[in-house]
Amino acid sequence: MNPNFKARESRDGSPTPATRPLASGLRRLAAGCRSGIVGPGLLAASLCWLAACSIPLPSAQADRTRYYLLTAAPVQPGAEAGAALQRWIVGVRAVDVVPYLQTKSFAVRSHANEIVFLDSTRWGEPLDLGIARVLAENLQSLKNVARVSTQPFRADEQRDFEVLLRVTACEGAASGEVRFSARWRIVAPTAVAGTVAEGSYTASDLRWDGQDYSQLAAKLSEALAALSRDIAAALPREPAGSPSDAGSFELPRKNG
Repeated sequence: MNPNFKARESRDGSPTPATRPLASGLRRLAAGCRSGIVGPGLLAASLCWLAACSIPLPSAQADRTRYYLLTAAPVQPGAEAGAALQRWIVGVRAVDVVPYLQTKSFAVRSHANEIVFLDSTRWGEPLDLGIARVLAENLQSLKNVARVSTQPFRADEQRDFEVLLRVTACEGAASGEVRFSARWRIVAPTAVAGTVAEGSYTASDLRWDGQDYSQLAAKLSEALAALSRDIAAALPREPAGSPSDAGSFELPRKNG
């Protein structure tokens, strides 16, 4: 045994609480060595065990992950309309997000070509499903939509139109900009050539403070509400062929 080895002691000369088991064990080992009871092999093993016992174990850390959801826009009271408005049955057929957004982590663009994914700040559901859910809720609240359904559709369910959406940006920027953009298409499922309208949307004038991720989720929800209004506005005002809607809506004709 190394005569120079000594357990750490407090200022008054006694072992500290963290090293008292080690000091006590060393004293017993020293006495065993002097009496010849403890052999070299057992001594080495005992020293390793005592050293391991003196290493403090790391304490458990609390999970600091935060989860957020997109939310639908508040329902606005409908204006008093003089004439009856055509109300459509709409299905949200598909919502696709670009590959870099296919993660639950929040995305924050730090530079034009650099994006950071935050492991401790996450969406509470897959982003495509959250966007489909909120899009359906927003459309349902608009005055020219009677009912909205989402995939999977029932086989016996009637739908006048279906919406397809591809989201190309849905993130915050370190500069404070809120980035949301998407391309959309409305199709008539019973038509031979079914595209009724299509377009794109890019959020503008939306800002966040760069730190409050609840605020970022709310601003992205605002962008999704504006997109929903654009899609609803592109629905026909009257059924195809209605005299009052002549010239404002016509399904593309099949060539040949």
